[in-house]
Amino acid sequence: MLFTWSARLRNPGDYVTGTVAGYPVFAIRGEDGQVRAFHNVCRHRGAQLLTKPEGQCPRLVVCPYHSWSYTLDGKLKRSPDFGSAPAFDPEEWGLYRIAAEEWRGLVFLRIAPEGEGLREWLGPIDALAADYPLEQQHWFAEKNRDCEVDWKTYGENYLECYHCRTMHPGLCASLDMERYRIDVHDGMFHLHAPKRDGGLTRGVYFYRFPFLMLNLYDWGSSIATLEPLGAGRLRHINWYFFTDVSPGKAAENRQSIEWSAQIVSEDLDIITGVQRNLNAGIYQRGPLSPKHEHAVHAFQDMVRRGMADHPAPAHRAAAE
Repeated sequence: MLFTWSARLRNPGDYVTGTVAGYPVFAIRGEDGQVRAFHNVCRHRGAQLLTKPEGQCPRLVVCPYHSWSYTLDGKLKRSPDFGSAPAFDPEEWGLYRIAAEEWRGLVFLRIAPEGEGLREWLGPIDALAADYPLEQQHWFAEKNRDCEVDWKTYGENYLECYHCRTMHPGLCASLDMERYRIDVHDGMFHLHAPKRDGGLTRGVYFYRFPFLMLNLYDWGSSIATLEPLGAGRLRHINWYFFTDVSPGKAAENRQSIEWSAQIVSEDLDIITGVQRNLNAGIYQRGPLSPKHEHAVHAFQDMVRRGMADHPAPAHRAAAE
């Protein structure tokens, strides 16, 4: 999952905390310059190690409960005044580590101990986005919203523009909808949205199933993630980066953000009602347009495969 951007972790000991898939975690820059990530839990009695959203740990991460301390690479350094315990081997009591990788100024985490590397997971995105200057873009603002919408409902809406002429007049004024199309890859969607004559700039657009949306331009980026908060609820997190974040560009940048945020608001206005109807149970299914909704069909197939690969635990399945 996309967790933070690299500029927040410039120096050794810089850290950021958060939650991934319900797990409290933190990422920290090591003495060797590498970003690592760990569950935010002390191995002694389970205390939360770091309580601020971000900060600096000079050389050691120290538990606020019993002062156990860990090096920046997660090894147990000290367990003060612990006493003699023959079965206690400090080498076995380092922090619970999770996977962390950087990609072009962004930091991604993976809770699962095993899995494909980040570039393999990104697939064609790595090459297709290669000439867009992400590394030269700087964080400017973010807009986060908690919504009564399931992440799958949001994903289906994002992956078709059948609704665009009805719902998004501002977007249609900027893009050539006659040439709009979505290419489906394994776990990834490439959205082609050519600008109209006189438009601002070229852009490239991706949805990496199940949660990552990248809208990249020469002058900036809108990067969004979906964080499920439970059945029928999500947090939409949107970061905005610009090449020029000087005071003189602030008004123009904010105008671009508001334009983007308006499109999200227009979507949420309609799909919140869709979600209510799905919850009510009257609607079961409907026909999909082969012209406009082939990506929705592919998305639904990905959801089905994902659910088959990761079935609910036995106690949950019994309860449901």
